[in-house]
Amino acid sequence: MDALALNTATKANLADVRASLEKALRIARAAEACAVSGRTRKGMEVALSLEPIVYELNTLLNAASMINRLGKS
Repeated sequence: MDALALNTATKANLADVRASLEKALRIARAAEACAVSGRTRKGMEVALSLEPIVYELNTLLNAASMINRLGKS
């Protein structure tokens, strides 16, 4: 892979990370709002919907790390 392709892939990957984090933040805020309003069980239910996002983020970060290592070799 050439440097331009690695740079493009890194930019796209990091944009995906940001988008996922923004979505996760919205969910976390909703979960917190539920808990603050006394609906703790609903807050936990909402918070648990973060699990697939966290999994996806981990995968995206692993991909970014791999792309970064490819760029250094």
